[in-house]
Amino acid sequence: MQRSLITPHVRVRGAALQHVVSPTTWRDALRLDFSRTGVAAPLRVGLAVGVVLVVGALLGLRDLAGLAALGALVSAFCRPDPYPVRAPRLIALGVGVTAVIAVGATMGTYANSIVTEIVVTAVLAGIACYVVSALRIVGPGAVIFVFAATGAAGYAHSAADIGRATLASAIGAVIGILIALAPWSVELLRSRLLRSSTDDAASKTPPARRESIWVTLAGGQAPAHRKHLAVTAIRIAVAAAIAATIAVAIHLDHPMWAAMGAVAAMQGVEYHLTVRRGVQRLLGNLGGAVIAGVLLAVPLGYWGAVAGIVIFQVLAEILSTVNYALCSLAVTPMALLLTGLSAGLSPEAAVDRVLDTAIGIVVGIVVAALTVRGHDIAALHGHAANAPQADAEPELPQPNSASNHSRS
Repeated sequence: MQRSLITPHVRVRGAALQHVVSPTTWRDALRLDFSRTGVAAPLRVGLAVGVVLVVGALLGLRDLAGLAALGALVSAFCRPDPYPVRAPRLIALGVGVTAVIAVGATMGTYANSIVTEIVVTAVLAGIACYVVSALRIVGPGAVIFVFAATGAAGYAHSAADIGRATLASAIGAVIGILIALAPWSVELLRSRLLRSSTDDAASKTPPARRESIWVTLAGGQAPAHRKHLAVTAIRIAVAAAIAATIAVAIHLDHPMWAAMGAVAAMQGVEYHLTVRRGVQRLLGNLGGAVIAGVLLAVPLGYWGAVAGIVIFQVLAEILSTVNYALCSLAVTPMALLLTGLSAGLSPEAAVDRVLDTAIGIVVGIVVAALTVRGHDIAALHGHAANAPQADAEPELPQPNSASNHSRS
């Protein structure tokens, strides 16, 4: 009797692991989709990051500019959403990334063991994944929050540092939000200056249903769906902790990068998205590490690094809708250059990045496979049968209010 119960579970997990090496999976990971490519929104993200890095340097605060840039990255979220929906979501994200940086800075100042850092980072990853998924927010995902916490932990060494890091990230988030909403602000201002009627404005912009962030989190989802999101968040937290622990055990210098690798791979709600993102992130990191290694070996200086960060950030945003591997190809050097602004990195850091990311991806896929559900396997078969349309599927569930809007 016990054997009959175990066998189906083994088969389900075996089928999940088999999907990793399936030719369909790898073809799917390499497929390109240029149908949703845009330039305006990526340029605004690059502008937001560039502004805080330039202003920070001009004020003599280069060590804080990187943390402000992490706050400005909220501008990369919610691109498909109508502006009335996007605004409160970006504000919530700005508050979230500021809070995460405050926690990360506190951890860097007072945590006296790597175990504490791993546990806190894993918990933050789980919470971020739940909130981002529950609010149906499209964008870079929870990995940005883990990146922010890790960066703040590396910067802060005193109580004063905690305050400076938190303030810098808050200012960066405000700048990012303002730039992301700039087209809407300009349109509203122009309408008022021209004394356009409300009906005229409505005829140009389809009305969007506004939402309450708290109502959405508290009861906007069916109980079964909230439970699914909670279980997914726990799985991601566990995978992040395991990946970081393995990285520590083999004496890698940046174990939290392994946690980020696990989070980035698993932040897709469905299993086939976890596998696809894992494959794409691994391929992108391999290529990106080569680029980063070359750039870190060259004496770019602060301004050269800023130029590289902005260029790679814009490229990452453009390529995010084309193929996640190409996006990761740009993200890797951007992240390493940004980290190097305050921490200083050698070319060997690029190798660490690949190793840490590989650990995180493998752990993420294994944890996802061991906890996969039966209907996920059925979805895999349906996904394989419809592989040519795979790239039309979003990384996270699209918000209902934005489902008919393309990226701006």
